[in-house]
Amino acid sequence: MIPPDFRKTHLADPFEIHLGPIYETGEGAARRYGLKVDARHVNRRDVMHGGMLMTFADATLGQLAMDISEGALCVTLNMQAQFLAPVPLGGFIEVLPELTRRTRAMLFIRGDYRVAGQTVMTAASIWKLIGQR
Repeated sequence: MIPPDFRKTHLADPFEIHLGPIYETGEGAARRYGLKVDARHVNRRDVMHGGMLMTFADATLGQLAMDISEGALCVTLNMQAQFLAPVPLGGFIEVLPELTRRTRAMLFIRGDYRVAGQTVMTAASIWKLIGQR
């Protein structure tokens, strides 16, 4: 079930249409994202596919990067993830991305991905601000 405080989010990247819908709640840097896991997202064991988890992480951590990039385009330089527990078909996975460091040309963003309060994955990413050195 999708929590009542979540609403559908606007997907910025055309590829992200294949993920969704993605939901959000909150505003600005306190915005959380969520995804209801359906049959398109799972592997043969009926748990969310690791590649799908990484794609969701790239979309959600990247949304924070876009929000704070002050109009600059940004691209993923690096992403690392630790898979801690399976995400079941029908589960609702959510994250609150957080900026951990910023330089003139890069953003460092991480998130703890949770289902029903249990951390199922952690991810950390580095984003390059295009056109800035």
